[in-house]
Amino acid sequence: MRWLLLCALGCGGDSVLSALAPPVAEVVVRVADKQVAESEPIVVEVEAIYAAGWEVEAGQPSAEGLELSLLDQEGPVLTGERHRVRWRYALSGPPGSYVIATAPSQGMGPGDQTRTFEPSPIFVDIGVDGPSGGPMSDFELSPVPEAPPWGWIAAGAAAALALVALVVWRMRKSKVLPPPPLIPPHIRAVQDWDAAFLLGRQGELDDSGLALELSRVLRAYLEAICAWPATARTTREIMDFLEREGAGLVHLDVADRMRTARILDATDRLKFAREGGGKTFFDALDDDFHAVIAATRPSDLSEVPLD
Repeated sequence: MRWLLLCALGCGGDSVLSALAPPVAEVVVRVADKQVAESEPIVVEVEAIYAAGWEVEAGQPSAEGLELSLLDQEGPVLTGERHRVRWRYALSGPPGSYVIATAPSQGMGPGDQTRTFEPSPIFVDIGVDGPSGGPMSDFELSPVPEAPPWGWIAAGAAAALALVALVVWRMRKSKVLPPPPLIPPHIRAVQDWDAAFLLGRQGELDDSGLALELSRVLRAYLEAICAWPATARTTREIMDFLEREGAGLVHLDVADRMRTARILDATDRLKFAREGGGKTFFDALDDDFHAVIAATRPSDLSEVPLD
C-alpha cells in the first residue's frame, strides 16, 4: 500500500501534493463523554489548528440551561508545520439532555483570506439515559397509557379488517401501476454533476457557485453509497473515513481516493480562498469525478451509459 501511494505521488507531481495538503485552518470540537452521571460536568474540548500566517478566533461552546467554565488552555504549540491551540471547558447543570452548540469560529490568513467554521451540534446527557428534561423536554418518552377497553379494540379491529378487504377488492378491480424505479445513486450523481456544469456554461453559476454545487454532488453521492453523513463533514473527515472504513464499503483504491481528495480540496479552496477556477480547472475535476463514479458504480449496471 505504501509503495503504491509513493508511486502515485511521484506521478502526480506538485498538483497531487497540493490536493492532499491539509486545510490551512480548521476547528475541531469534541466531548470527553456524551453521557455523564448526575452532578458531573460535560467536558468539551475546542481545538484550533492552523498553518503559519493564519490566526483562528475559536468560538465557545454553550448549551441552554448549563453553566460554562474554562478548565484550561494549551498552546499554541507547533506540531509539524501547523500550530495547535486547545481549550477545555466544563458545562454543568441539572440532570437532563442538552444540545451543545459552538459559536462560529473565524480564521484569518494572508491576503485578507478568511474562513468561517461552524462545528456541528453535540447531543449529551447528564444523569439520564436519554432525552429527558432541560431544553430537550419535548423528546421525553410519553408515559405508558392505561390498558384500553377490549370492546373498543375488538370493534376497531373489525372496522380495520373491513377497510382492508374493501381496499383489496378495489385493487383487484383496477390495475395499479407500479411505482417508478428509483434512480441509482451513481446515475443521479452524474445527472446532478452535468446539470451543474450546464448552469456554469450558461452563466447562471459563477466559478465559486459551481465549485459549491460540485462539492455538494460528490458529498451526496458518497453519503448515498456509504450510508455515512458526508454532506455534514469536512474534507479531512471524509478522507479519514474513506481511508479507515471506506475500503469495506466502496471500491476506491489509492488513486481513486486521491481523485476524491483533489475534487473536495480544490472546491474548498475555490469556495473559501478563491484559488483556482476556469475551464482547465473544472475539466480536471470532471475527469476525476467520472473516474470515481466508474470505480464505485455497481458492476451489474456497468452497461448503463453515464454521459
